[in-house]
Amino acid sequence: MKTFGIKKVIIITGKFPNITTDTDGGSIMVNHLIDALHDKCILDVVFTRTYNDNFRTIEGVREVIFHTNKIRNHDKFLRRLDNIEWNSAMLSQIIPQYDKVIIIHCSKAFGLENLSQELLNKIILFPMFMSSSYLRSNEFVPSKYTEAEQKIVSKISKIITPSQSEKEDIIKDYAVSENKIIIIPRAVNAFINSKLRLRSKRNKLIYIGAIKKQKRNDEAIILLSEIKKMGLKSHLYLVGSIQDNQLYTHCLDLIKNLDLENDITFCGVLSQNEIAIILNDMDINISVSRWETFGRGIFEGLSAGLPTVVYDNIDCLAEYATINNGISYVENLNDFVGKVYELCTNSNFYKIQSNEALENSSQFSIEKQKKLLLKEILY
Repeated sequence: MKTFGIKKVIIITGKFPNITTDTDGGSIMVNHLIDALHDKCILDVVFTRTYNDNFRTIEGVREVIFHTNKIRNHDKFLRRLDNIEWNSAMLSQIIPQYDKVIIIHCSKAFGLENLSQELLNKIILFPMFMSSSYLRSNEFVPSKYTEAEQKIVSKISKIITPSQSEKEDIIKDYAVSENKIIIIPRAVNAFINSKLRLRSKRNKLIYIGAIKKQKRNDEAIILLSEIKKMGLKSHLYLVGSIQDNQLYTHCLDLIKNLDLENDITFCGVLSQNEIAIILNDMDINISVSRWETFGRGIFEGLSAGLPTVVYDNIDCLAEYATINNGISYVENLNDFVGKVYELCTNSNFYKIQSNEALENSSQFSIEKQKKLLLKEILY
């Protein structure tokens, strides 16, 4: 039963919203949604994962519901497919009780395509990561998984994405009408101290990204080795969780073989406050990733005023940061090394890039994101 004048909203997600211990993009998105909505509506949350007593109650949330996968499978794609009937049956019972239903990650909506269009119109989908993105990350995606995406995405009336590139993927891959897709840039870390940087001789590089194939963390290690060959003393900080043990082992072997044991620090998972602190002490922000849905970690470095270097095929950044607007786009590893070397040795270029980076930061404030989210969800 609806409460007069106050909308009832439910968020369906697998991500816990605790930004003090989790830097995962999905978790931060959930946290920002709760923060934006909790005093504007009656808000409930469904976690499609194992019960966790730490999240039994959440400030601003009326009810927290846990719905654990019934069928376990180590392969995430098969696990999501195997649990379609189990998840969709429960969600189909819940959706009619709410005015708006926010689903974080396309797979959470699998099986709901058979709902009436009236109920489907209540759903606002944050895709987060879809087949094209997984394929670009060198992951194998079963055809049945892409088919499941197609079935639900074609029925959803509103999709919110952080980038034009993902919007174009959705239109191309699933023939979704352009007017159904809204772009809202993700907010960056609110703790970041945005400041103009001057070149230092420490040459501290930071790469924010989980240890996984998509991020190509091993290439960052090779990059550091090449920089050292040019006579520059430097240090690389890798920030993010270990999500691929095989790649992590390969990285450790590389570090040993390239004699970089004292030049690289694995920082692991840091809180948003800890990331802000470490950014404050860095000199250059890098990403050797070949694909990003949005590139939040890249924009966090830019927002801190750090000159940034990325590969030029990270096209999702172009709408927010053009060439030499605080960010240098390079084609290959040799160019990457050359650009980092220039930033480390050319004080004037470094200062200009730092100043340009700061000019981008206002686009990614939490307040701006909140305003846009409320408009699309409640009004």
